[in-house]
Amino acid sequence: MQRSAIKLRRLLVIAAVYLASLPGLAAGLRNVNVRIPSAVKRGDNALLICNYDIENDTLYSVKWYRGRREFYRYTPKENPAWKTFRKINEIDVETTQSNASHVFLRNVPTSISGKFACEVSADAPGFDTYIVAADMEVVELPTQRPIITGIHSRYRLGDVVNGNCSSDYSKPAANLTWWINDIQVPPNYLRIYDIQRHLAEHLESAVLEINFVVTVHHFIKSRMKLKCSARIHDIYAQETEKMIEEDRPRILASGRSPDINMYPFDQPGDVDEHNELFLIHSNVAAARVSSPTLLQLLWSGLCLVGAWGNLNRNLER
Repeated sequence: MQRSAIKLRRLLVIAAVYLASLPGLAAGLRNVNVRIPSAVKRGDNALLICNYDIENDTLYSVKWYRGRREFYRYTPKENPAWKTFRKINEIDVETTQSNASHVFLRNVPTSISGKFACEVSADAPGFDTYIVAADMEVVELPTQRPIITGIHSRYRLGDVVNGNCSSDYSKPAANLTWWINDIQVPPNYLRIYDIQRHLAEHLESAVLEINFVVTVHHFIKSRMKLKCSARIHDIYAQETEKMIEEDRPRILASGRSPDINMYPFDQPGDVDEHNELFLIHSNVAAARVSSPTLLQLLWSGLCLVGAWGNLNRNLER
């Protein structure tokens, strides 16, 4: 009989726990969540929100932490209800805009980047407590657009394009992306360098190299647009473009390029077989033209001599 009573109690406890976990049947503190910006510009303000449903319970306190250190507390039964710990990680709370669910931070520095947590506690008798956290990064933005170096203004088919895109110092370093005619380049075009760090100011810079062989599909109407974009979270986006012209060799009427460097095997003093052959044919043609003229002169001379002899014989008669 006693064993049956014990089993019955256990079943009742299990049933109570199960029913309490069903949606709409649980009473008390629940649905605790936070809305914390993932990134904030250094010097800006930040609003951190902690949402919760207290149901039939009474709120005992709301505590905010940066890492493991508490920097703000709201206790409705105390007067004043709020309390701050101002020297924790240089966090400056604006109490007039903070309450049981919101905490307002002024002029945030980069040193407070990290994990922020909200702890909500219900009053007696349950004293249920929930804690939820999220990361926030305070960003030092670059002072200028990304810089493109090593890229020429004209390229021919088969040339190798090799250049770098560098971001200005920031925290964290910007994410760089290369584009050709507004299409993101494939990974095999790229070389990623290690992040460069400015230790004195705790800033970082990124460098991304592009390297590829120019083909026909890179040009649109003899032009190619190279672009490098830099992004930091969703609060910074800048880009730099460089237009490239297709360099086509100009052919003269003689069939030779005006640039002698284009043909390294055509050096001064080298024999040009085509030109030599042209000179031979020209000399032969000239000889053919001059030969009939000489014969005509000789024939004219003979005719004159004959005429002179006939004239002399007539006079002697």
